[in-house]
Amino acid sequence: MARDSTDTAAPAGSPGRPAGPADAHDPVGPPPTAAAPHLLDELTTRVYLAILRQKDATRALLVAQGMTGKLVDQALESLLGRGLILQQEDGVWLPVAPDVALPAYAAELERQARGVRASAHELAEVFYAAHGRGPRGDRGVQVLSTVDELHSATADIVASARTSVVAMRDLSPRTRQLFAGPLAAHREPGYSADGQPLEFRSTYVVDVLDLPDARDVLVARVEGGESIRFVPRAPFSAVVVDDTAAVVDVSAHDETGAGSLLVRSRALVLAISATVEQAWRLGSPLHRAVEDSPLDDRDHQIITLLAAGASDATIARQLGVSQRTVERRMRALMDRLGSRTRFQAGITATKRGWV
Repeated sequence: MARDSTDTAAPAGSPGRPAGPADAHDPVGPPPTAAAPHLLDELTTRVYLAILRQKDATRALLVAQGMTGKLVDQALESLLGRGLILQQEDGVWLPVAPDVALPAYAAELERQARGVRASAHELAEVFYAAHGRGPRGDRGVQVLSTVDELHSATADIVASARTSVVAMRDLSPRTRQLFAGPLAAHREPGYSADGQPLEFRSTYVVDVLDLPDARDVLVARVEGGESIRFVPRAPFSAVVVDDTAAVVDVSAHDETGAGSLLVRSRALVLAISATVEQAWRLGSPLHRAVEDSPLDDRDHQIITLLAAGASDATIARQLGVSQRTVERRMRALMDRLGSRTRFQAGITATKRGWV
């Protein structure tokens, strides 16, 4: 799942996307005179395009286009290793169909990127132990300054996850940014570096339901494997990975994201994890099936949203009915529960197992 795309899962190779055939739209200048890595990648792209455009591309034909034999050989070796071309016995180089080869190459890059990210935490521990300090001078705690840094830090720790990613999200600028992502990214399942499915659990403040397309986003995240609950409020946002790393998002208090934290200190991560887990225990699932509930589906959704702290207006928008309809059904539910207030109704319904 492109979680925290989505927090999901981060694109392979970022930051610093590897150059190659994906950059084929970029013009290539005169052939380089030395095989510096970035120049060789430019030449590799040029050679790849030449092989794509010509039916029977040979080494001699490629050299005739003004490239030195040594660099052509290096480019061909690189393309062959990436699975993008094949060589026939007569010396002709054939391209593998790009719609087959490039996705396969991208998948391999993603696998490699997951492996690199997965090792980052362990290697950082070795580094900080050897140097006796943490990022920016505080062992195990890095101060983040922008929402973009929040996104990057979250993507990094999620990419290193081995078993679980647990989140608590208030209505912060980072949460808004997350919900604005494409539905396909939210729907993408999350996997560990070794390809095992990850457990995703998130507790959202009920106000996120008022964000544009919130219901579609949440449905997509559930389809991607995320379990979701709602609470009336949360003090901040946080994402915890395997109880080994956490990102604390305070952008609801400073919209720039300044003061947010990337935490690897074990004790502090456990403290943050306990807070996130407490929010989960207090949260209300939006669509939990209750076999012995005497409520129909619509009343069950109303009482569930009520218990999560949603307003009548929010409930009406989520159900696609008028606020007056919600108020009428709410009064009927309160009568059935013998409650004088909405708060009492939510508590009583929870105690009876209706929510």
